[in-house]
Amino acid sequence: MFEIRVPATSANLGPGFDSLGIALNIHGHFVFEKTSSPDKKHLTFKAYRKALDWMNATGPDLQVHTPKIIPVGVGLGSSAACIVAGVLAASHISGQDIPKRELLQMAATLEGHPDNVAPALYGGLVSSGWREEKVFSGKLPLSGKIAFAVLIPSFSLSTSIARNVLPKNVSFSDATYNLSQLGLSISALANGDPELICHAFDDRLHQPYRFPLIEDVDQLIDIAKKSGALAVTLSGAGPSLFLIRQKGNKLEGLIPRLAECKHHWKLRLCLPDMKGAQLKEF
Repeated sequence: MFEIRVPATSANLGPGFDSLGIALNIHGHFVFEKTSSPDKKHLTFKAYRKALDWMNATGPDLQVHTPKIIPVGVGLGSSAACIVAGVLAASHISGQDIPKRELLQMAATLEGHPDNVAPALYGGLVSSGWREEKVFSGKLPLSGKIAFAVLIPSFSLSTSIARNVLPKNVSFSDATYNLSQLGLSISALANGDPELICHAFDDRLHQPYRFPLIEDVDQLIDIAKKSGALAVTLSGAGPSLFLIRQKGNKLEGLIPRLAECKHHWKLRLCLPDMKGAQLKEF
């Protein structure tokens, strides 16, 4: 029996559409034990079996228990965590010493996007992308002056719906604007400059089309910033919101004002998880 702990992730981070993601100290726990009757529909089991095939390895059927889960369907990388856990379980069972970059390739291929699986595997702030069906990624510096929070709603949002509202084409000016914002956002996260953070996370590629899917979003952004949040972005495709705050600012003024929103929202303060997915044997 063994356990794999995988961090939740927030991807996109404003202008980093499909390329930037961060691991958070909100964790899913996956406990594996041998069984003769596995849940073959479980995403983690499917990833485990496909990863074993990828490795040309064999392994027993495993039952997957999840004593702690990452909230599902709210933009915190729950499916990516399941896939990373399955791939790491296969690597452990195979006994092979597989480099993390190859594990990332497997996980990203199964997930379809690397922006969540890369930080879930590596921890920290990670940029990633595809080139000729191969995933490349790089870990980026994070300032110790900043911390984060997520606003998690009581409802979910289908990733496919959030994808379908995106335009097929964008203007050259919007593309160049996002490139400039992406560079500024990476710099802001590295140096923790509050003024730069306030101005570096605007986006024209996905958020203007996805925000209207979230009924309370304008009100939430307003009260979050008035309560001390330096920047507010969608977490992944939403509907959760990712907040950047100065370390020590617990955004206390935000909590009572959440009751003004139509839907129930929960504020969860968090820090980056710098280690990524971890395996522990019992």
